[in-house]
Amino acid sequence: MPTVQETQHAAVRRVLWVVLALNLMVGVIKTAVAVLTGSVAALAEVVHGALDASANVIGLVGLSFAKDPPDERHPYGHQRFEALTALGIGVLIAAGLVEILRALWQTIGGQRHAPTVTALSAAMLGGTIAINFAISFYEGRRGRELNSRLLKADAAHTLSDGLGVSVVLASFAGVQWGLWWADLVAAIVVAILIGRTALSVLRENAEVLLDTAQLDPKQVYDIAIAVPGVRGAHAIRSRGSEGRIHVDMHIHVDPQMTITEAHEVTHAVKRALQEGIAGVFDVVIHTEPADGRECERSHDRGASL
Repeated sequence: MPTVQETQHAAVRRVLWVVLALNLMVGVIKTAVAVLTGSVAALAEVVHGALDASANVIGLVGLSFAKDPPDERHPYGHQRFEALTALGIGVLIAAGLVEILRALWQTIGGQRHAPTVTALSAAMLGGTIAINFAISFYEGRRGRELNSRLLKADAAHTLSDGLGVSVVLASFAGVQWGLWWADLVAAIVVAILIGRTALSVLRENAEVLLDTAQLDPKQVYDIAIAVPGVRGAHAIRSRGSEGRIHVDMHIHVDPQMTITEAHEVTHAVKRALQEGIAGVFDVVIHTEPADGRECERSHDRGASL
């Protein structure tokens, strides 16, 4: 019988395959529009769309590693492969800006002509907007249901793509009204949207790889100290990602307790944390005898409490 983790990874892979197929279809439509119109903004969206499909492929490759169980070299599992993959998506988004900026420079220098807009090209672009928003909604919802950082990152990327296409469509209307610069403005807006998405994805997933704290130590302390038998707690640390948070800490108990009693209190703290805080996956606790100074240590409001 597959584990919960294996079932989750299989579900994420199914979502990515569906999204990949839809993104490839959208990419073909955008390419046709860019060729028909000669629009620099449409070209920017072709680059953006190509990144969507690339992100899905990278996600599928990353999940093939992330699903592996813990081993001797990776005792904490391979979950960071998913964060690393999501980070790669952010890098790809940022890389797409280079081509867009080059096209913008050519437009400003007069090397590109004003786009030729038709009703057909506008309708084709409008169709991709509907598909983009549907993909983002579906992928984002499944990402929340599966606690998948990868799916949520890609959903944000797809949403920015849909917003970008909306701007390009608006620029087509401007060109029809004789505003030749509307295409240039739309391309700049798309570039800004891509840059913001890249920054958001890079920052969020870099925090996972850098072991940024996932929980407020005070929240962990309050739950632990409420467990009968616990006199204090300190050295509280957390890391990981949403849905898979690792916590380690020290607790203080009555020095007259037997080893068995202290063991039971320790497990009670672990259960309390996993039940009280969503996403806590593992808790490592070092149990110490209270020596009269635990309150001073416990109420030290440093980074690790």
